[in-house]
Amino acid sequence: MQGHCPYCHKFDPVLKQLAGQYGFSVFSYTIDGQGDDAFPEALPAPPDVMQTFFPNIPVATPTTFLVNVNTLAAYPILQGATDAQGFMARVDTVFQMMENPNNG
Repeated sequence: MQGHCPYCHKFDPVLKQLAGQYGFSVFSYTIDGQGDDAFPEALPAPPDVMQTFFPNIPVATPTTFLVNVNTLAAYPILQGATDAQGFMARVDTVFQMMENPNNG
């Protein structure tokens, strides 16, 4: 995220609402040192986080990842803003790809 990113300001409240509704955790990192209204306590992204999450994709905000807490494998969900339905549809697609890696 970035504190002055209009797409973050649009999407972050959606993500926060979904996290509350479905009970998943959000770890919010910022690349400019600033949070926003939804995630005011965002953590500055250290270099190792940037290398882990952006090895082969452009750095853009917001970018959302699904992380397996047991293996720490990270799966990109989306870059940019979407609505709740679009986000959950993408999460479902990523879950299907995780279950059938040869089909994704």
